Amino acid sequence: MNRRSILALATVALLAASAGCLGYVTGGGEIANETLDAEPPGEYPWNASTDARIDLRTDGTYLAVYNATGREEFRLYQETGYGTEDPLELRAFRYQYPNGTVINGSEFRARGGEIEQTTDEIWVRFDDGMEGGSIAYAGDGSPRRFIARTYVTGSYEVRLPEGYTTDLRPFGHASPRGYEATTVDGQERLVWEEVTTSVVVVQAYRRGDLPVFGAIAVVALAIGVAGYLYFRRQLEALRERRREMGLEDLDDDDGPPPGMR
Repeated sequence: MNRRSILALATVALLAASAGCLGYVTGGGEIANETLDAEPPGEYPWNASTDARIDLRTDGTYLAVYNATGREEFRLYQETGYGTEDPLELRAFRYQYPNGTVINGSEFRARGGEIEQTTDEIWVRFDDGMEGGSIAYAGDGSPRRFIARTYVTGSYEVRLPEGYTTDLRPFGHASPRGYEATTVDGQERLVWEEVTTSVVVVQAYRRGDLPVFGAIAVVALAIGVAGYLYFRRQLEALRERRREMGLEDLDDDDGPPPGMR
């Protein structure tokens, strides 16, 4: 490798390191007020009776509300597939005071609250006059496979879109175990009285998908049976050829080979 190649590689490495350090120093990019103040894709469930409430929607979005009583801050993050953490991708941030007043992200900041993004997480910190409220935000997530970090300990409720269910394994399930599933007006509700795990996982399917699953199972079974029968026919044909060649009788004879009897 000549000196020019070495110099080029060193320059690239220096630029990469500088970019990483700059991202760390600047916090990985500030969240714009336009993102925080965006309109949510639905109405936030402020009347939730649990410490955390997550409503999954058919358009691939979700609405989350967390009780902030006794909390000074929230650390919102998501795990990557490489063992690292990234800031949670959220929008339409709202804060509700105990008296029911709701403010958006820019108002939250103007009243002394902080929403700070680093390279690993988003910090939400409350002003002294924000005791006992709730936070809410929207994000992207499918009811077919949804994973949520448990940012608070306590009770959780996840509501599926109308027509979705977790009834039949392996197509549907939820974790951790110990939840109660009820259906009200065609909408399944999963409630945990106490969640101490780091994540809540929900995998659901539409009830109308069951005939499709059944058809797939029948086709798979038919393919398996056809493959088995084909294998048996091939095996019988091979045995027949061995008999015609006189090899089958030799294999079945338990005595010594010819010439040694």
